[in-house]
Amino acid sequence: MSAVRSTLTCPACGASDMDVRAYDSMMVLRPDLALFTLTCPHCAVRISAMQPIPAALREEVQFAAIELGAGMGAHEGNL
Repeated sequence: MSAVRSTLTCPACGASDMDVRAYDSMMVLRPDLALFTLTCPHCAVRISAMQPIPAALREEVQFAAIELGAGMGAHEGNL
């Protein structure tokens, strides 16, 4: 199994080092998928993209869901 890719390419300037873990905002759509919004550090364009949630963020997402009483956090072990 390959690791989840957590980088994006800026469509405006072509920079390919945008890491979704440095998101401005994240809307969780499923336990494994989110809409991330980032600002390109090179040209300041705001970019939104649906991406798998990197493993490094899953515990944070699960904790936030539990704190908010969101459905995916209601049962332990959903992520």
